[in-house]
Amino acid sequence: MIKLENVGKRYGKSWVLENITFHTEEGNVIGIIGKNGSGKTTLLKIISGILKPTVGNVYLKSKLISYIPEKPILIPELSLKENLNYFAKMRNVESKRIEDEIKFFRLEKHVLKKPSELSKGLRQRLSMAISLLIDPDIILLDEPTSGLDAESKKIISNRIKKLKLNKKTVLYITHEDEEVESICDKVLILEEGEIKFFGTVEDFWRKYERFVYVTFSQTKEIKLLKLEELKNVKEDLLHVRSVGIREFLSGGMVYER
Repeated sequence: MIKLENVGKRYGKSWVLENITFHTEEGNVIGIIGKNGSGKTTLLKIISGILKPTVGNVYLKSKLISYIPEKPILIPELSLKENLNYFAKMRNVESKRIEDEIKFFRLEKHVLKKPSELSKGLRQRLSMAISLLIDPDIILLDEPTSGLDAESKKIISNRIKKLKLNKKTVLYITHEDEEVESICDKVLILEEGEIKFFGTVEDFWRKYERFVYVTFSQTKEIKLLKLEELKNVKEDLLHVRSVGIREFLSGGMVYER
């Protein structure tokens, strides 16, 4: 369980976060979305204990927390397996846990490689494997699939789904709408350091409406429509693309009634 009450963070005279109040139960996966500079990473760092809030309170049911940053922190001189062994020894983790994570993240062929020899996707998989060695109850992920190859995205998404099944609480920053809709129980949207929305994905679209871009076959015209308007379109369509949550919030869409 995670509960925040009126949490705020200030640097000098500037507030990065203000009036952050929400709670989530164990087993929930919360997708955090917002523009750059909206306070997403600061929020995760406050929950993890890396940063202290200027005001407000954070309540956590468990102290077993793992924070996985966007850029993995690995020991460059050690191989993949040696990195896992090193962090496992620090945390008194049994060897079976190491082998389980290597297998799940499909790292068997890369155990002798050093971080510099790994792709971005493999480094992120290794970072996540290390963070999960202690079997944490709360997992905080900062854009875990950003810029990764399709295989790494799928493996990490599947790991998050498994954490959810095991009743772990997961908060993660993402730009991937498919992940939000297929994995998340709720979505938390930050705008200029404040919560713009917190609720289910269905509730978000119910409140803000769902839009799609359609391309007409004959004219190749591209038009923005509400999802419900599709049933009234008489012309043949070449393509239909859903407008993502992040794109919707950017305010760049032009809808003509």
